Amino acid sequence: MLGYLTDFASSPRGKWVTLVAWLFAAGLLISQLPMLNEATENEQALFLPGDAEATRAFEFAQERFPSAGTPVLIVMRQPGGLGPGSYEAAARIADWLSGPEAPDNVGRVLSPDPDMGQRSGLVSPDGTTMYVFAEVLGEPAEDPFTDTVNSIRDRSASIGLTGVEIAVGGPGGLVVDLVGVFADIDTLLLLVTVLLVLVLLIIIYRSPVMAAIPLLGVGLVFQVAGAIAAWFAINLDLPVSGQTTGIMTVVLFGTGTDYVLFVSARFREELTRHGDRHEAMRRTMRGVGGAVASAGATILVACVALGLATLRSYQALGPVIAIAVALMMLAALTLIPALLTIFGRRAFWPMQPRLDAETGRQLDWRRSVYGRVGAVVLRRPGLTLAVTVLGLGVLLAGLIPYRTNYDQLESLPENAESVRSVELLRSGFPAGELSPTRLYVSLPPGAGALDPVSLQQLDALTLELAGHPAVADASGPSRPLGTGGPPASVLPESIAQRFVSPDGSAARIDLVLEENPYSREALDAVPDLRSLARQAGASLGLSPGSLLIGGDTAEAYDTRTAGNRDSLVVLPLILLAIGLVLAVLLRSLIAPLYLMATIAFTYFATLGLSVAVFVLIFDHVGIGYAVPFFLFVFLNALSVDYNIYLMSRIREEARRSPLKHATRYALARTGPVITSAGIILAGTFSALMTLPLQDLLQLGFAVAVGVLIDTFITRTLIVPALVTLLGRWNWWPSRHSSDIPGSHDAGEDAPAPARG
Repeated sequence: MLGYLTDFASSPRGKWVTLVAWLFAAGLLISQLPMLNEATENEQALFLPGDAEATRAFEFAQERFPSAGTPVLIVMRQPGGLGPGSYEAAARIADWLSGPEAPDNVGRVLSPDPDMGQRSGLVSPDGTTMYVFAEVLGEPAEDPFTDTVNSIRDRSASIGLTGVEIAVGGPGGLVVDLVGVFADIDTLLLLVTVLLVLVLLIIIYRSPVMAAIPLLGVGLVFQVAGAIAAWFAINLDLPVSGQTTGIMTVVLFGTGTDYVLFVSARFREELTRHGDRHEAMRRTMRGVGGAVASAGATILVACVALGLATLRSYQALGPVIAIAVALMMLAALTLIPALLTIFGRRAFWPMQPRLDAETGRQLDWRRSVYGRVGAVVLRRPGLTLAVTVLGLGVLLAGLIPYRTNYDQLESLPENAESVRSVELLRSGFPAGELSPTRLYVSLPPGAGALDPVSLQQLDALTLELAGHPAVADASGPSRPLGTGGPPASVLPESIAQRFVSPDGSAARIDLVLEENPYSREALDAVPDLRSLARQAGASLGLSPGSLLIGGDTAEAYDTRTAGNRDSLVVLPLILLAIGLVLAVLLRSLIAPLYLMATIAFTYFATLGLSVAVFVLIFDHVGIGYAVPFFLFVFLNALSVDYNIYLMSRIREEARRSPLKHATRYALARTGPVITSAGIILAGTFSALMTLPLQDLLQLGFAVAVGVLIDTFITRTLIVPALVTLLGRWNWWPSRHSSDIPGSHDAGEDAPAPARG
């Protein structure tokens, strides 16, 4: 079936039919389907498992507190102490937010009262920092929300008080800054990736035509894949994040260019043996078509395994990458052969391959760089294996300071206004003031949150939680300004009302944590707080199901719990599935085992180096929580391409010559291609390092380094050494001589493989 498909795409008539069919289908799909950026989401709770408590809390808040907006904090700091001018400026901002000139989607507004000072809960204990609290209504990722936050920032910046620092942040400001970064990611990443790939292709091929063909093919697939993925995301309710679209871009350009390299390198080789370009391409695809299909299949298998993840961010990545890679694999088997056949030798202009040029190359392949490397490896495979394994093993020491980071603020640039507002806020308030952990309470039927009995129960619950060592302060309907402020009975009811649902049937208690709400200490406190809330609620007659703890810290804790589970379950399944694909392709059980082992070893060495670089050298708080997971997925799914390309060529050549000779010849032939492909794949992922997000910078660095280690060390030194040491056991349990490459092994100095 595969042979018929590739034969048709490279035939005199089929190449034109294939090209027209691709152009027609692409034009139709791109014009009729939405763009992928129209389907992106940035609300963290949407990516959690549906049964996670933070998810249920988020849904409860949306249902019972529909008028509650996203908090925006206008933070003001005066190092010498807040003076009358600062309070006056805060009052002017609050009056504007509450007045007719304010944007329509501004909700409740709270401003510091100079008479109450610290008791208002909006002024720091040291009297140097305060904030104006405002709720902005609507979806945080949509334009009206962003416009309102920007208006607040413009208004606050116009105050211009000498000696007073002002920054607008809070959860609302953070979302706006994240959306702003993601809005620029697609264009910037695509531009950097295309330019990088173009430069590398020109260097590799020294041909502008050959550099343009992959970009044309991959660019077309990129547009079609994005449109199809957007349709699936919208119609199947898949939460696709901005990070997912960025990852899809680099995966598609990286793998797509690799597939084109595999095809074009073999096509160039075949053009030296066949005068007819159609016959040269037919033989090319008969030789590498299976390897391309198998390489794509491994990524698709990994994507299917992602469907077993509980984190919806991991689940959503699977279909998006699967669609992109499936289309790219189809293009590599049809569109790319058609384009190369149309151009023929002119595709490599001005370095066009000449007929019979292979005759001279057959004599000097041993003297090529990879021919010489192969000679060294095969002469002392045991020593080569020991030295390389020990060398990479040193990198494992980098895992000692390993820790993950869940802080979205750490991922943003330091000059982002939400980051500056946090720095101002933390200088005077407990670290958790930025994003309180929220306890939602569903009251018994008929009870109202502001009824005396309910208020007494909520007050007891507030004080119980405020006594936890991880909690700096707590506020709710009974104590709207915190445990150190006056009770609700002496305050206007409107102040307490922000903690109560419109119908009075539900209440909210905000817990300000002592630690950074995204720190390990804060996350570790979540299960204790949930247990304490249920115990205290039970003593007050509240059922366990009526109490839900949510908020950013709870969402990060549930993300960590689900992510740990996914790493233990999904990642081994991906490795096993890839091993099964290799077993089918190589018809062996032994080779897939050591190939999977080399991939896992490369992964841990890469992770160790990445942790050492970012935690020890660049002083990052930790590695982004999703980086190790995605690094494993991509190194397994992408580097296996080189395994397949090398091992399938060794198997092909070993049918005609001794295994040692076949291994050296295959390394000499595939080495330049794998090196070029590895450099391009590493280059595309390094494009992520140009983006102003720390998590993507770390992921881009880690995958790029991992691919280079795999290209220059694992695939070039370790795998050939293992093949040589195992000999015919590589192919066990194949039994028939026709199925045991190298069964006629006669040593390294056997004649060169027959070509034709």
